[in-house]
Amino acid sequence: MIFLHQKSSRKANFASRDLAIKEKLVNLVADGAAFDGWSVKALKDSAEELGISYEKARSLFPRIGIDLAKAYHHFKDQEFLTKFKKIDTSNFSHTEKVEIAMRMRFQAMADKKAAFRRSMALFALPIYQIEGINLVWSTCDLIWLEIRDQSSGFSWYTKRLTLVSIYLSTLLFFFGDESLDHVETENFINRRLLEIGKLGKLKFDFLDFIQKLSHATR
Repeated sequence: MIFLHQKSSRKANFASRDLAIKEKLVNLVADGAAFDGWSVKALKDSAEELGISYEKARSLFPRIGIDLAKAYHHFKDQEFLTKFKKIDTSNFSHTEKVEIAMRMRFQAMADKKAAFRRSMALFALPIYQIEGINLVWSTCDLIWLEIRDQSSGFSWYTKRLTLVSIYLSTLLFFFGDESLDHVETENFINRRLLEIGKLGKLKFDFLDFIQKLSHATR
């Protein structure tokens, strides 16, 4: 039993160490992604700066660019959730909580907007579109879970689909937003939530979104 416990502890330590290395690598690649993209060169340079072998870095991101971009998205999810958890939202409505969470999620992207634009260019490729939409679904699911929404059944799906729609339309707006601190993006989120609240229905064309995303990330 002691041997099994020690073996399990070593595996946990290795996993934790790899996660820390992954986060450092992703952040280093993101720093230069505006110029080098999510590329082999970017991963090699970041691994060298971090003092690890390229082989080790490649083992953590086997598909290079797309795996780096996915990890970047997940780390940004955790970054904004950590900040969101510190806010007292007990007296806010669900809609107000969702708006705050969405605003904070886009604020997490703003510091490296060019890097995020380059990552989204990858998800606009047909081979990676499903992975991209799954990431957005995961983010929206995290938001509903964090605000402790108790819906179930059909309502559980429609709430997430609605938020996915808002997230994706906001993403396109965000890429073109040059306002100070992206205040216009925050206003856009507010308007979209109000519109969907009034209309009570969802209208979203995913193929149209992909076409617009491809144009926005060129």
